[in-house]
Formats: sequence, C-alpha cells, structure tokens
Amino acid sequence: MNLNIYQSRNEMGIAAGRAVENKITTLLKEKECLRIIFAAAPSQSEMLNYLASSKTIPWERIIAFHMDEYIGLSKDSPALFSNFLRRHLFDLVPFKKVHLLDGEANPQAEVSRYSSLLNEAPIDIVCLGIGENGHIAFNDPSVADFEDPQTVKEVVLETPCRQQQVNDGCFAKLSEVPETALTLTIPTLINADHLFCVVPGAAKKAAVYQTLFGQISTQCPGTILRKSEQCSLYLDQDSDPFPIQQVDKTANLIGIDVISNRPVLVHNIENTRVQLPNDFEVDQYIGEGLVDIQINGIKGVDFNTTVTKPEEILEATTYLLSKGVTTFYPTIVTNSFEAILELVRTINKACDSYPIVKACVAGIHLEGPFISCEPGAKGAHPEEFTRKPSVAFLDQVQGISVKPISLITLAPELEGSEEFIRTCKERGIKVSIGHSLATGDQIQKAKDAGVTLATHLGNGVPLNLQRHPNIIWELMSQEGITASLIADGFHLPPSFLKVAFRAKGDECLLVSDATCFAGMAPGEYESPIGGKVVLEESGRLSMKGANGLLAGAGKDLLENINYLLESKLLSLSEAWKKASILPLKYMLGEKAVNKDWVVFAIQENEVLIKQVYKEGHEIAVGALN
Repeated sequence: MNLNIYQSRNEMGIAAGRAVENKITTLLKEKECLRIIFAAAPSQSEMLNYLASSKTIPWERIIAFHMDEYIGLSKDSPALFSNFLRRHLFDLVPFKKVHLLDGEANPQAEVSRYSSLLNEAPIDIVCLGIGENGHIAFNDPSVADFEDPQTVKEVVLETPCRQQQVNDGCFAKLSEVPETALTLTIPTLINADHLFCVVPGAAKKAAVYQTLFGQISTQCPGTILRKSEQCSLYLDQDSDPFPIQQVDKTANLIGIDVISNRPVLVHNIENTRVQLPNDFEVDQYIGEGLVDIQINGIKGVDFNTTVTKPEEILEATTYLLSKGVTTFYPTIVTNSFEAILELVRTINKACDSYPIVKACVAGIHLEGPFISCEPGAKGAHPEEFTRKPSVAFLDQVQGISVKPISLITLAPELEGSEEFIRTCKERGIKVSIGHSLATGDQIQKAKDAGVTLATHLGNGVPLNLQRHPNIIWELMSQEGITASLIADGFHLPPSFLKVAFRAKGDECLLVSDATCFAGMAPGEYESPIGGKVVLEESGRLSMKGANGLLAGAGKDLLENINYLLESKLLSLSEAWKKASILPLKYMLGEKAVNKDWVVFAIQENEVLIKQVYKEGHEIAVGALN
C-alpha cells in the first residue's frame, strides 16, 4: 500500500484524480479498453470532479461499474449511488458503456446479472473509500469475507454504516436509510490490478488508523488493503492518523525501504507494508532478510565435518541471523556417501531440536560429489570422492531428511547426468552446474533436462581457460540459467562482476560460499577437505602451499554486500535485491514472500545491522555478536 497525505481535502482529491488519470492513460497504451469500478460517496467528490474535467482521458475506451447500491429506493431517488455517480461523472463524459446496479430488481437476479458482467474480463482499476466502521463498499464487519466466493451479494447494513449516510448528508434521519443493499464483495475489489482509495475527514480517522496499523481482520475490512502493493491511499489533514511517534513500535517497523528507497512502515507480524510519503524523516533502512543458498559453515562451525553437533548448528544459525541472514541452505561438499548421510542427519537433528534452525534452514545444498575430478574444476574438493550422479544415493539421503535436498551442484559432462537432472526436476529438486568443464552442447542438454543455476560462476574452473569457447561464456550466455556469484573481492575481479551483473541482470544472485573460517580471527587452520588453510586479515581464505588457490570463502553474505557498496559495483538496492529477493524467488518461485526483516544503518558504505526479525520475532542481535 502507498500512503499519500495532503494538507486539504481539495488537494487530496486532485492528487488522487491525477493519479487515476495517469494510470488510465498508461494502461491504454497497452490495452484497447479498460474496466473501472467507482465508489459513490461524498468522500469521492473532489476526485470525481477532477476526472470529469480531464481533457486527456479517452472515456470512449472505458467501461464503468459501481460497487454498491441500496435495495428498495425508487429510480429517481437522489440518494441512489447510481444517481450520485450520474451527477458527478457518468452523465458528464462519454463512456464506452456504463453498467449500473438496479436496486429495484429482484436481488438474487440482479446479483447474478451484475456478477456475469463483472466476470466477463478482469477489472483494471477500482476507485474506492473506507467507511467510518472500516467497511469497503457495503462490506461491513459483520458480512465482510476476505475469501468471499461471490462476486456480488445482498447484505444487511449495520447501524454505524447507515448512520454514516446520515452524517454525510445523504439522508435526513436514520429511519430513511435502507436496511439492505447490494455490494461487490471484497475479493472482487481487492483483486483488481490497481486500487485508488480516497478517505478524507476527521470522522474517518479511527478507521484509517485501524486500516494502517490494526490486525488484518474483517473487524476492520479496510485492513485487507494492506495486502495490495498496487493500492494507493489518499488522506487529507483531518483523516491523517499520525503523528508517527504514536505508532506501536513493537508491531511496526519504520524506515527507508532498501529496494524502493522510500520511507515505509512495515507490519512485521503480518508481513505487510505501507509506503509513506517521501517527506517522512527516518534514519534507518528496512530490507527483507538475506538469503544464502550456498554456505558451508560459519564462525568455527563446519557443516562438512561429522564431529559437528546439532547445538553447534544452532550457534551457526544465530550468528548468521546477527548478520542479517534469515534463510539459508547448509551446503555439503564432496565427501564419502557415508559422511554425507551423517552430515544430513546432523542438520536434520538440529532442525528437529531447535525451532529457529528449522525456520532458517530452507533445505540442503549438495555441492558434490557429482562433480568433475579434473584439476581446477574440482577446486578444493577431494578427488577420491567425486563420482557419477546416483539416484539411488539421492533416495537414501531424501529418506532420512526432514529438510530435504533442495539443490544439487553437478558437472553435466558426467555419465548419466541428463537422466539424473530430469529425475531431480520431477521431484522438485533444483540442479546447478558447477565444478565442471562441460561443453556448450553439454550445458544446453543439461538446461533442456532441467538445470536452472550456475554455481559460483567464474569459480570451480581451471585458472587458465581457452579464450573461447569456454564454460564461463557458455553459462553466461544461457537465458534461463541463473548465475550465483561470490562477491567477496577475492573470488572474482571487479571487471568480471560488472560483466556478469550487466549480462545476467535479475538472473543473477549472490552467495557467500562461506566456510567455517568466516567470522574467525586471521591465522592458519586445519580444513577437513584440504589440509591447512590460511585466513588473511582481509578475509581471503586459501589453501596453504597451493599457490594461493582459494579454499572457499572467508566472508559472509553481508560482507559481500559491503564489498559491492565499497567498490561501487552495485547500488545498495541492487546488492540487497541480489542477496534477498532474488535468491528467495529462486528457492521458492516468483510468488515467494519473505516474512523476515532486517533493520540497519549505513555508515561509510557499510551496512550496520540494528535489528533482525524472523517470522515476526525479534532476534537479539547484540547478544549474538
């Protein structure tokens, strides 16, 4: 929901009318005809007056509806909503067609007739208000249904709703107000592509406050508008429920949305947001929780050693939360089948034992053992455990998993890869190409079979490749294959990152590839997969005595964002998007909703975490560092 507040009722109406006008002209560039629903109430007068005087709207390409009507009033009654709209708009401009509700017809027959008209095609725009009791259209709290199966229905009006009609000057006294009416249902309205909600006047302030800050409930039907990102709410000074200082800070977060760069109020518990006017002064940012689909360990906890205990995975999870990572795939690298099974058991035991781990672990990433054994391609993975893809092994692993294998990295040049990829796709397991020397043809066949990702593109390949063709360019050029990138300043040079960001766009996301050494003090450490490793002050992690060969990453996902900001390779919004929104969509699909939030400040191109919320619960960040 977008919130717009104006000094006067007239300013509000003009602004809302201009917004509707602009939306109409924009949509008509793509569509031959629009279908618009209008509310009839004095609260809409200023907006309707603006629309009626518009010189740019081609009304002959618009089909009009209205959203409610009294039952039983005569056709010449000035109180009829259809007559109100005739006076203010319908008779003043040349609509292609106007469909009016008939309050004198048999109610059930009229419900059927009007529902059929509405259902002929989607509704493009709804212009609506909010009643004093929170109703939208004539959906009072007692009859409101957010999942109403009907398109139009007959309702009995609540007394507060009827009294509002008297307050608005539409009737002289309560006894004159009809007790029943026809109304479009809430889903009919809320499912429109664009909503413009105009709510002036002090009498509406309480309803507006509940709409903005109350629990989403039919007790205040207007609260459902928060579920629509395409709803714009227009208030005047009298209906404005702020000052902001009175907002319940335990249930609401206020800051600059990291993606839109506009002030927002986030309803943390219900995961809805209101876009505030630009002049709201805030000193912090709000972003969706970070998502890391490739992390091997953190802060001394290794997901790849069988001595790791469930309580240590809890420690790793809480540390990641303190760094803004609210969702992740623990990543298991190449190892013996027996060891991999044991590691999966440990992760699942941690999920069973600790609700916060279960909430944060979205699945398991197997980065091997189905990878190339060729030098350079295998990286730091032990050659003796690399092997061809095995459905039988996958069956064993999935059979013991509460948190299933969700992502598998493999080399598609291995025998049996195509069949294995198809099997994974059928089971809902995503497959990525990595640690591979596949040819363009092999990559294409893997994509056709179901591959959707390139694991840490630019890494897991020999230090020297032929100029072209090579696996990096082949993967970079593939539409439909998302590239994961490690942007820690060591795995990839800035020039490569620039090219990848430009070439892949939103088919590009960040991963940390963090090992257990990330978050540790600089020094030499024993690695379970490669002997001694060296962690430098800068965060660079390499295998000792291997000519600087990287041994995974020594930085977490947040540090990757900070590197991109410091290097000016991406804006804050783009970097955060590639580390939160895009990886979650890759995990769960386009309609994925991140229910986690990170509140932070920016100081010298560095993100400083202030608060982290996991599924509505605040994490004590200070205690975790």
